[in-house]
Amino acid sequence: MNSMFHSGVFTWLGLYLEREHHLGPTGIGLALLGYGVPGFLLGPVIGAAADRWGRARLIPAGLLIGAGAAALLTLQLPTAAIPVVALLLSLGYDMTQPLFGGIVTSLGGKRAGQAMGLNVFTLFVGFGFGSLAFGALLPLGFTTALIVFAAVETLVGLLAFSLFREERPMPS
Repeated sequence: MNSMFHSGVFTWLGLYLEREHHLGPTGIGLALLGYGVPGFLLGPVIGAAADRWGRARLIPAGLLIGAGAAALLTLQLPTAAIPVVALLLSLGYDMTQPLFGGIVTSLGGKRAGQAMGLNVFTLFVGFGFGSLAFGALLPLGFTTALIVFAAVETLVGLLAFSLFREERPMPS
């Protein structure tokens, strides 16, 4: 679900920026630069936060941050705000997907590599389905597609509080 959400929104973000903000290729590229920043700059901080507070808090928060970023795109934001929204979308991804990978690896036991292979498979299948689902909603307009994706991701984020409540920080 997480990869479906992020791929669905991110795959179509360039077209959104072209149609809604009238940006060309360079403007789109510059607007999307914010997507790489959290993973690069905040990866160690997110990892330390997971070690300190556990995935039970970070995963739901990341899901809700991603949903909030998609919801922000439904507003008439100035073009200059789009890199910040892309940064928030990426932050949501960076607070979830690596932590999911950690869970999968720990569940794999002696077959952690196979578990991670299955994780990556589902990640990329989710990327494809997310892009297809968002594209199927596009005839209804970007606002509708973004609202649907944000609403579903919000529900998943709220459900994650219950689903991940047993996740605890690693003992020191």
